[in-house]
Amino acid sequence: MRDAAKGWAMTTSAGRLLDEGLIGLGDALAEVHEQSRGGARVISIRMAGGLSVDVLPDRGLDLGSTWWRDVPLAWRSPNLVDPGPGHGWEERFLGGLLATCGPDNIGEPRGGAGQHGTHHLSHAHDVSWQRVRRGDELEVHVRGRIGHTSLAGPRIVVEREITLVTGSAELRVADVVRNVGDQPWGVPMLYHVNLGAPVLSPGSRLEVEAAQPRTREPLPPGRSPGVFPTPDRGLAPVVAEHHPVDATDGIGRAVLVSAETTTTVEVSWTADTLPRLNTWTWPAHGAWVLGVEPSNAPLFGAERELEFAGAPVLAPGAQWRTGVSVAVRTEDPR
Repeated sequence: MRDAAKGWAMTTSAGRLLDEGLIGLGDALAEVHEQSRGGARVISIRMAGGLSVDVLPDRGLDLGSTWWRDVPLAWRSPNLVDPGPGHGWEERFLGGLLATCGPDNIGEPRGGAGQHGTHHLSHAHDVSWQRVRRGDELEVHVRGRIGHTSLAGPRIVVEREITLVTGSAELRVADVVRNVGDQPWGVPMLYHVNLGAPVLSPGSRLEVEAAQPRTREPLPPGRSPGVFPTPDRGLAPVVAEHHPVDATDGIGRAVLVSAETTTTVEVSWTADTLPRLNTWTWPAHGAWVLGVEPSNAPLFGAERELEFAGAPVLAPGAQWRTGVSVAVRTEDPR
């Protein structure tokens, strides 16, 4: 693979390129294409000096393939295709940078709700995107609403906005979660951020300011919840909870430190509405994934036996503002 620290780079801002007439149109620097891929809607975004990402309206405005320069960030599942309704999470999960779980369930199936709920399989409505100039850079905003409603049961609506900026290797996902019904409901939410090779390499570690993690199953010999071994066939996944997370400024952070490069990937989130962090490490040959999963409810343990499986209750007419960001940090002088 060609070294991402070599080659052409943005040496000036997008705004200056436009102002000096070196570029005639903003879409040459912040490119957005709407297309159908395998019958599903995809909004593909490429930002000069920033990230390239596929936004998936038919999967709750989650995020698919994501690249920084010429390096893929997002993990791709070994599943070739989504076989569709009637199959479970394990068969339908295709990976991608973000799969949002909830708002009816997170974790193992419970009370008629499937594993990790329905958001990641729900179609977004009122989807739109906008390219705007702010200062010296261009921004692309994608917005939409995802409804989780029934006539006599919960009526939860998620209003999502995704933001990318030229010259910035960061993307932001901001959600407003509303209870538009007349009953209080427990609303579990989990943001399943999935990182893979080459940014995830043997010896890479995840740095989290949190209490000693506890694992769902006994830790296999020689394994750590936060350090990746050499891949091998048959290695089991490890699910761990890091709680409480130190977030004195109101933001939780987990940083993937590569064993091979100076590049790191930082996942950050709103700690007041997502006070927990779960991780999913699966270093098996051909699987090789790290899931960084901020959440508002437990994935395992005795709390799952509480009302709403330990999820916080959202009152009628109330709302939460929550979300995650993913950023690439590098010491590259470009």
